[in-house]
Amino acid sequence: MKQAILLFALLLGACASSKPFHPKSDYPPDPWVKGYANKDDCIGGEKLAARKFELPTYPKRAFRTGRQGWVIIRLDVNADGNTENVRVERAVPDRLFGRNALKAAQSWQFQPPKDGALLSCRVLLRYRLGGVSLGG
Repeated sequence: MKQAILLFALLLGACASSKPFHPKSDYPPDPWVKGYANKDDCIGGEKLAARKFELPTYPKRAFRTGRQGWVIIRLDVNADGNTENVRVERAVPDRLFGRNALKAAQSWQFQPPKDGALLSCRVLLRYRLGGVSLGG
């Protein structure tokens, strides 16, 4: 009986361990976000102070297949600090990370902007080595 419990515990422990991320694709070079912007646009980080901000999770399918990439999210921030008109401006690879990034960005909240609503803010999200980070 003790042997069966020990064997069960070992098997359960083996199932609980997570596999490391093994990239099977090169990380596409980051875009120059300001190159997508107009002179009056808000670039993430310059005027945005987060109040509620959670990065998206790495999509399971992308993790399993070792895919990496990035997404440029475009959004407006109203006078209350809530996001509006959230959309994916560009995603590489196309469609793999965009939906995931869009869902996360729709829930973001920022400190109310000092000069009123901010329009056309751009935020770069990097999906690299099994994790998600903000780009510059």
